[in-house]
Amino acid sequence: MSLNYDSMMASTTNSQDNSMSPLAHVQVVLARPSEPRNIGAVCRALKNFGITRLAIVAPQRPDLDTARPLAVSAVDILDSARITANLEEAVSGSALVAGITRRVGQKRKLTSFAPWELAEMANNLAGETLSVVFGNEQSGLSDQELECCQIAVSIPTAPIQPSLNLSHAVQLITYELYKSARRSAPRRTHVPLAIEEVAKTVERITGSLEAIGFHSQPGPQGTPSFLTDLLARASVSPAEAKRLEAIFQKIEGMSKSRKTTPSSENSNAPPPL
Repeated sequence: MSLNYDSMMASTTNSQDNSMSPLAHVQVVLARPSEPRNIGAVCRALKNFGITRLAIVAPQRPDLDTARPLAVSAVDILDSARITANLEEAVSGSALVAGITRRVGQKRKLTSFAPWELAEMANNLAGETLSVVFGNEQSGLSDQELECCQIAVSIPTAPIQPSLNLSHAVQLITYELYKSARRSAPRRTHVPLAIEEVAKTVERITGSLEAIGFHSQPGPQGTPSFLTDLLARASVSPAEAKRLEAIFQKIEGMSKSRKTTPSSENSNAPPPL
């Protein structure tokens, strides 16, 4: 006699408390998914590793009824998924946003991290939200969507077939996160800045740089993007951000002081003829 394991587990897994999961702070975001059945398969993959937070970025509400048959033992994740109109809303409040992509370059991120490197970063977030963003099945993440992410993460694949099914990519990433979380205790005790606060710090720093005559380089890899990605990867705390801001404000003040105060050499010089 064969036993249907999925049916046996459905009544228990859907009601279990996820607060003790090592990945309770992880949110998976699907940007513009085109196939509803892939959404259902993603829900099952998330439940395998104790992740219950799913956000879907879609201009129109996706057909969740079509997704339901593939969300085996994970219909609770499907039913509680947040539907947002844009990616910025989906990742709001995150301490780190990682975009899963196999394409990097001058107009995207210059470098990418491996899934296990992302897992190490996740362990340092002290429970603050990590949003992992996956793109459309056909086109992946657009340049604009990747710009909303602080880091790019690439899954190593064979050149003969580098593209992965959406739910398979989700499962590979979440497996690495779960494996690392189970064997590692968080090494940081501070709470890192949310992305909105990182943006405020970057705005203050770039304001000081502009005041002293420093001009940002054009393009997505310009100074604001560079600073945003850097501070997010470093999991900067509020106190550290305030200290950085104070340093740049001090530099700005010193620069203004030098412009308005004549040097000792010039003060002793005779007036011009």
